[in-house]
Amino acid sequence: MPDEEPPSKKVKLQSEDNADPLAYTKTGEFTSEVFKIIIRNIPLYISPSELKKIIIKQNLDPVKIKRAPKTNIAFVTFRDEDGRLAALEKLSNCKIKNRKLEVAKADPKKSPFAVNSIQNNTDNKSVHQKTSPLYDMKYDDQLELKIKNIQDVFDSYKSAIKQQWGTSFPEDKYCFVINEMKPSPTKMGYRNKCEFTVGVNVETQDPFTVGFVKGRFSDGNISVEEPFECLEICPKIMMNEVRKFKAFIESSGYPPYNSVTNVGVWKALEVRTNSTGHVMITMIVDIRQLSEEDQIKIASLIKENYGTPPNDHFSVFLKYVGRKERVVHILGLQFMTEELCGFNFQITSGSFFQVNSGAAGVLYQTIRETAELDASTVLLDVCCGTGTIGIILSKYVAHVHGIELVESAVKDAKQNAEKNNVSNITFYTGNAKVVTPRVLKAITKTKEGRIVAVVDPPRGGLHADVISCLRNNEMITELVYVSCDIDQIRNNIVNLCRPSSNKYGGLPFQFIKAVAVDLFPHTRKFEVVFHFKRDRLPSTMI
Repeated sequence: MPDEEPPSKKVKLQSEDNADPLAYTKTGEFTSEVFKIIIRNIPLYISPSELKKIIIKQNLDPVKIKRAPKTNIAFVTFRDEDGRLAALEKLSNCKIKNRKLEVAKADPKKSPFAVNSIQNNTDNKSVHQKTSPLYDMKYDDQLELKIKNIQDVFDSYKSAIKQQWGTSFPEDKYCFVINEMKPSPTKMGYRNKCEFTVGVNVETQDPFTVGFVKGRFSDGNISVEEPFECLEICPKIMMNEVRKFKAFIESSGYPPYNSVTNVGVWKALEVRTNSTGHVMITMIVDIRQLSEEDQIKIASLIKENYGTPPNDHFSVFLKYVGRKERVVHILGLQFMTEELCGFNFQITSGSFFQVNSGAAGVLYQTIRETAELDASTVLLDVCCGTGTIGIILSKYVAHVHGIELVESAVKDAKQNAEKNNVSNITFYTGNAKVVTPRVLKAITKTKEGRIVAVVDPPRGGLHADVISCLRNNEMITELVYVSCDIDQIRNNIVNLCRPSSNKYGGLPFQFIKAVAVDLFPHTRKFEVVFHFKRDRLPSTMI
């Protein structure tokens, strides 16, 4: 009779417990889902952040706010029943723009693992196919497919803008055409950052599998598959770290995290690399079941197993999640340096940096060429983050003004500028809607030159208030908009180009050109650089 499998290797994907869609609320672990309310009759234009401010003004302390898109409904959770009861009482008497809110208790969200059987999941695509869906196409064919997809979205832009203009639509001003798709200099193993999940592989029943999740969590799929065939996107140096990490956590004596039961320790491994071969790994652990002693022991185990780094090109961090998130430096340098367009940028465990360094250089060069920057240009970098775009483009313009809401990002931006000896750049902390007019007023006094704004927002695009700010400040005569998801920014594009209104004042922007850059070979993703200008239109069109 064979030996019994070690307990750590036993995996129960569908148990009697998780057949109950609310089993996760009965484990004794805290979840705010049991203290949830539903709010109805909210004005459509109220965002989750605006709703949060309204709730906090009622002396309430919400945990999560989920705004159902294109509805007048939101779900809000609290820390305990007292908080929920207080919210029911106070918000039932609350009005937003003369609309009285309707408030009631709400049931916890059902677990997707009870609704969808993991074992019977019919998605047979491998992680190779999911992470690199175009891997079996010739690269030139990939680019042609992406150009076609871009043009399809552009056609939808034109239709939506035409609806806003009606019969006075200046069609020649909005002929959205993709002018060019620039290839990535690196076609294989181009990513400089990947996050690998720790979890169970349904086929092998190995709970210590390190790789990519095969499906969506919301569909009840948590099966993890090893990434070793995904060499189109992941460099081989990352594969070595995945193997090493798997061997380490298997021998650590601590269990892998189980996303069905929310129990366990090892959650993920983040690996970053740069052009000089520096490797930075961040081990992500859930500490909800760990004592202080355990946390110290895990850090000690990492030091013992990874030892003294062989050189200055290896760094190890430990990221604690589950309670208050924090990152601890364990071994090696606390940062890596990447050279981009002649500038050096320090990258830490939590830094944002384009995942394809070579293509990022092409992207920033494309921004410069598209905007036709010169020594008389004043660049307004709105929502500038850590200042990468402004710093790289600083040598082509008279001055750069970077505006960013997040104070820590502005601090990093200033450090990056100082380390690169960039003196013609100024950073401002604050809301773009408030800060931008002040900056423009200062530029006017100094008579610095032609003003071009550049924005490179997250996937979801810019907040409506920032679009309104760009529209209302007519000193901004040109705009470069960089997007990694042109489907999600449709409203941004329409509101930049629509006729003037109370919210979107000033002259509308007109489309000049668009150039795409393939930052993500073998996938359907890409970046697009838009160039907009505004000139006075005939009065009949405004």
